[in-house]
Order: sequence, then structure tokens, then C-alpha cells
Amino acid sequence: MGKVRADLHVHTCLSPCGDDQMRATAIVEQAGKAGLDMIGICDHNSAENVSAVMSAGARTGLAVIPGMEVTSREEVHILGLFGATEGLMDLQRIVYENLPGENDQEAFGSQLVIDERDRVVGTNNKLLIGATTLAVEQVVGAIHQFGGLAIASHIDRERFGIIGQLGFIPEGLGLDAVEVANASLREWDYAYPVVASSDAHYLEDVGRNSTCFVVEEASFDEIARALNFEGGRRIITGEMEDLSLHILDIAENSIMASAGRIEIRIDEDPANDLLTLEISDNGRGMDEETLKKALDPFFTTRTTRRVGLGLSLLAQAARQSGGTMDVTSRPQKGTVVRATFCLSHPDCKPMGDIAETMRTLVVAHPEIDFVFEQKTNGSIYRFDSREIQ
Repeated sequence: MGKVRADLHVHTCLSPCGDDQMRATAIVEQAGKAGLDMIGICDHNSAENVSAVMSAGARTGLAVIPGMEVTSREEVHILGLFGATEGLMDLQRIVYENLPGENDQEAFGSQLVIDERDRVVGTNNKLLIGATTLAVEQVVGAIHQFGGLAIASHIDRERFGIIGQLGFIPEGLGLDAVEVANASLREWDYAYPVVASSDAHYLEDVGRNSTCFVVEEASFDEIARALNFEGGRRIITGEMEDLSLHILDIAENSIMASAGRIEIRIDEDPANDLLTLEISDNGRGMDEETLKKALDPFFTTRTTRRVGLGLSLLAQAARQSGGTMDVTSRPQKGTVVRATFCLSHPDCKPMGDIAETMRTLVVAHPEIDFVFEQKTNGSIYRFDSREIQ
């Protein structure tokens, strides 16, 4: 098995919000420059340019997964990815039957149909930017009925993401994965496999966010198996590769909680094969119910921003390296986050650029006192931002 880098959410010039330069050979060339092995073509509510990109990809060895981004009646975007165009065309038929309205090119943009050589061969007059009359459950059901994978698009965005539109992910919806547009948020939880994609509408965005899979080959079937972690196939989380980024995430949570003082302590104990990270603050704290929700990466409301992402990311990183994470918090008293890692574990993340993380925090938030302490083999390094103010 080997690593396959994929951007599973790329638009073409068929999408009214897609740039006219998003044509078959141009997309394939850009994917090559971005180091991609595979892309998914997912235009809004139509698949008429998929075959053109697949043909262009075949000339260079780029794997192209046929797909579509369907808009439900709740204005939720769901990606449907398929192993062959037959199932995708069945989905397109259902979508077209439930897609009202006609496109207004001046208002919404052109919807160009192209061939594999980038030549315009027609236009699509349907209102592709609009919502279908299908409920989100019907969209997911149709994708599965025709043999596809159903992935909730860009759930870290308010507009058109399932959490932003509904406030939650309906129980029993049967998603195969969720997608994030911000690659640093891809490790949300084990509830659903998480992939990062670019949602590219412009050439320069192709591959800007992507996901690495450990699979036998770059194919739909292998990606489907990786999403189920079959036979050693798996998803490689990409951007949160070191602990300094997790520290930055948790510290930002503390700042959001109105902390005036944040203490970060790292204890490296090679003799006991243990690394301990503790981050404490004097912010507003949380009661038991709020803490429970904060540990759920999918908790949100329509009127407040999401909470808990940093905690979920750190918890998964600790678990993956044989460690643990616990959080204690009291209203108006502050919060303490403590995570342990097995130093010798192959999935224990490196420390990263701690100095840059602390510099970022201190420069961006001069009103907050930051204390950093690191113990390594008996030696102690300590920094207190009050001493440089």
C-alpha cells in the first residue's frame, strides 16, 4: 500500500460560481502541479462535465472520481462520489427531475459544458445554483441507491454546510464521511471519517486542501474502503502534524473564554516514556453540561460559533499515541486541559515550533499574560510574557 493524495471536491466551469478557466485539461494540469494523485469532480446539481475531465485525466494518469454536489431543499450541500458514471447519471436524472427554475446568466454566471480538449460544446440552462426539492435524507438515500458515497460538504462553514443550515447532523443520516474546507480541522472526531478538500472554483485553489489515503491504488473502491478503515487502509490527517498547533488551538479557546492568564506546561519524561501537556486558564469556565457539549466537535447553534474543535483535535492526537486527555472546568474559575502521550509511540506527534506558537499568541494578544514552562530531562525552561511588557 502507498499514499494517495486526493482533492475530492473540484468544480468546473459548469458550476455558475466556477471560473470559466476551470476546464478539463487546465484542471488536470493544475492537479499535477499540486501533487495530486486523484480528484473528484463535483459540480452543482449536474455532472455534464465529468466525462470530459475523466478523459483528460486518463491522458496523464490522474485518477478522476465522477461526482456531483447536490443541494437539498434545506440548502445543504452533499457530495455524491461514484465508481462509474452510470450511477452518477442515475443521480443526475433524479436531481434534474427535482430542480426547479432556469439559470439567469447575468445574475448567476455562465454554465459551460466542455469537451476533453476544453472546447465549449454547449450551456446548461437549469438553475444549477438553486436548491432541489429533495430533503437531505432523500439526497443521501439516492446517492446510496445508485452505489455512491455521500459526504457532507464543508461542514465547517455556516453557508450550505449541514451544521450551519440545520444546526446538527441528523441521527441515522448515513453519511459516509464529512468534509472540511479548513484542512487544520480535519481530525474532528471518530463519529465520521473526515476528509479535507479544496471546493475549488478557481484553478489556483485546486489541491489547496487535500487528504492523503493509505490505499492500494488511486480508485473509488480503495477510497471507499479507506473510509471504512478496511485492511489497513486509512486516512492520514495532514495539517495538525505537531503539538504546537494543538497548543495554539487550545489557547485560542481560552482566549475566547475571556481568559486573562494562560499557562502552558510541557513535561517530557523519557524515563517513563511519557509526555504531559497541561494548559490552564482563568477564563469563564464551564458547567458540566457545557463541558460535555464542548467535547462534542459537532456542537453548535445557529447563533453562536462552534466550540470544542480544539479539544476534540487534542483528544484524538492523545488517543492515537496511546495517551489520554481530560478536562476540568468550573464556572468563573477557569479550565484545565491535560493530555498525555507515549513518547515512543509511532503516532506521537513532534513538538513543532513552540517558539513561533508563543510568539504568535503574545503578539496577537498583548493584553493576556502567557506563561510557558517546559521540563526536559530535569532541566526547566520558563517564559512569562509579563517580564517583557
